[in-house]
Amino acid sequence: MSFYEFRKRILEEKQKREKQQGKQERTGGVNQETVVGRNKFSVALLGLERAGKTSLVKKLLKQEDIVVRPTYGVNLENYQYRDLNFTCFDLGGHQPFRLSLWKKFIERADSVIYLVDSSDHVRFEESKQTFWHYINFAKQSAPVLFLANKSDLPNSKELSEINSAFELDKFLRNLRPFNIKKVSALTGQGVYEAWDWVVDVLCGAQQWKVKIGAAVLSDIDGNIISEAIFGKPSDQAEIANDFKKLKELTRMFAIESKESIQSVKLESLFKKHVSHVKRGAYCLSVMIDPIDPVTRAQQIQLRILENFSRNPTEVKRSLSEVFESKFPLEVEGGIR
Repeated sequence: MSFYEFRKRILEEKQKREKQQGKQERTGGVNQETVVGRNKFSVALLGLERAGKTSLVKKLLKQEDIVVRPTYGVNLENYQYRDLNFTCFDLGGHQPFRLSLWKKFIERADSVIYLVDSSDHVRFEESKQTFWHYINFAKQSAPVLFLANKSDLPNSKELSEINSAFELDKFLRNLRPFNIKKVSALTGQGVYEAWDWVVDVLCGAQQWKVKIGAAVLSDIDGNIISEAIFGKPSDQAEIANDFKKLKELTRMFAIESKESIQSVKLESLFKKHVSHVKRGAYCLSVMIDPIDPVTRAQQIQLRILENFSRNPTEVKRSLSEVFESKFPLEVEGGIR
């Protein structure tokens, strides 16, 4: 089975599950408290040592500046995202910790995320055996997310090769929610898209609109090219101080990501989140609400930056005009 056929089958199985759940809901077979009204979840992060589990957590927690050391035992991290609270069990990957700790944390987790170092081909077999042994301890309802980390490295394997090496098509034979994605905990590539998938499965939400309050465009040296603040005058006044901070954060992000072809980052302000995306010669930062899906914001940012790459004259347009013409539904005060 090719990788593309595998992904198609995953989507078909997902549609079957949704149809089955819809029938159960109509007949009262699903306890809605398990989906609606719940805002606390636990997630177990698994993988061999040096797979990048702690680096992934630090990226989500916006603590990339903290030196990452090997995890001896378990790190418990609380993380708030999209109005939900998560407890992340970052489990040490050395064999003694796998034997003594993993089972009890996996059994408690609402979701399981397994990381593999996609550039460490030598340990694929060991990682595969570990994955299939411990995944059996997860709740049947717990979604499983398989992440091919370190995808930014030149010797990293493609998803089709990893799918084959780990025999992930076995997941087609059960109804457990499952997905596989490439990520880089170092650059942030794919991290928030992957996390959004977990969040959507756990809470049953499909909120794919964001509310952009402000945006800043800079070059790779941190020079501001254009800026925009959206909404009514009262809305603009409310975020005026955050907007100044947004420009400072954009400059800092541009300078620190200068050597990267593409990079992403999420930061927090007082009542807002800031999503940064760097692609090619430009960096674009936007201010969004904490409950908004970061993935959607990054999709918008990438589309605008890709448009700038194809049509350099577009950079000369005002940023407010670009957003309001291309994404009027997703700017503060825009058409609803």
